[in-house]
Amino acid sequence: MDAIRSHHDDALKEIERTLHASINNRHGRTELRVNQTVPGLPGPALRPDLQLYNHDKRTVAVIDLAIAFDQQDRDDPTSSGLAKASAEEATKYASVLRHLASQGWTVHLSSLVYGSLGSVAPGNYKIYMDHLGLLKREAKRLDQQL
Repeated sequence: MDAIRSHHDDALKEIERTLHASINNRHGRTELRVNQTVPGLPGPALRPDLQLYNHDKRTVAVIDLAIAFDQQDRDDPTSSGLAKASAEEATKYASVLRHLASQGWTVHLSSLVYGSLGSVAPGNYKIYMDHLGLLKREAKRLDQQL
């Protein structure tokens, strides 16, 4: 389990570094929060790995990174360890989505999921580009590197 935690932490640092470089090239008020609680959220202290706020557009991407075991119980894509991890993250952070939406934010709740043996969830690339605003080459590099 320590190896998976280490993989998670290293991947999060690389994503954070890439996002900081990308944010510096953007116009507008953008705020990146990494591994921090959601401001004003009542209840248990949930700490999504990434929160990217665009204060001008009132949008926020709430994204959690998961490193899952590469397993698939059946010949069904939804039974994979990656799909299960993604579904668990969505359930875990549903209260964050409701809280931010009630404050007028447009919320994009997603999870970046990588397998412990190197597999990549198919939706990661789209999340990097559509929700985090990374360029295609940056998204591709992260998917290949992590």
